[in-house]
Amino acid sequence: MAHYLHRRFGKDQDVLVLHGLRLKDREQPEHDGSTGGCQIDHLLVHRWGFFIIESKSVTEEVRIRDDGSGGDEWIRTYDGKELGMPSPIQQAQRQSDFLREFLQRHRKDLLGRQPFGFRTISKVVNGTNQRGFKNAPIQLLVAVSDRGKIKRMDGWKEPSEPFQVYVAKADLVTNKIAQELERHRKGSKSDSRRKHGDYGVWSMKAVEVAPVAEFLAARHVG
Repeated sequence: MAHYLHRRFGKDQDVLVLHGLRLKDREQPEHDGSTGGCQIDHLLVHRWGFFIIESKSVTEEVRIRDDGSGGDEWIRTYDGKELGMPSPIQQAQRQSDFLREFLQRHRKDLLGRQPFGFRTISKVVNGTNQRGFKNAPIQLLVAVSDRGKIKRMDGWKEPSEPFQVYVAKADLVTNKIAQELERHRKGSKSDSRRKHGDYGVWSMKAVEVAPVAEFLAARHVG
């Protein structure tokens, strides 16, 4: 997956990629009170948000179905046997929640205040005129090994709200990301009335992307 990401986005100045990012945060403790943490296989930082890629090694087949209440249930086959496995989508969502809270707490160091004309409305809506990561799109992708098979059972589809989630073979993931980036780029240029959940609504300045990625990389715990 790292190879595919490097080939596709290595020279793209609008996209920065971090691999094997491991963060620790005392403000998000574990159930036993120890310092909380999360590990992200691959994180892409771009002007309109982030992509979390959760890689899964599947040598045979993975089957995904609705659990009956809107969740996703995963079953993998190995050596002819069916085995349950944790949902990578839910795993990536927990990473997303952790990352968002971590970034939001450091927003003053990473993002400036809203433009003057937007400060009053931002103060009313968000309680602060400080730009932040509360509504930043953090999109989730699950990358399945190239040799594995993906079977969506009973018409199961990836969640699409507030933004599209993808489960795909590793070699196709970069195409999915490129499609989503184009949606954000087009959305950012739209003059129509927009709301949270629309593409391109939230954004960083071009000069802020690298500092955010560098901030996260500097806080990686080996």
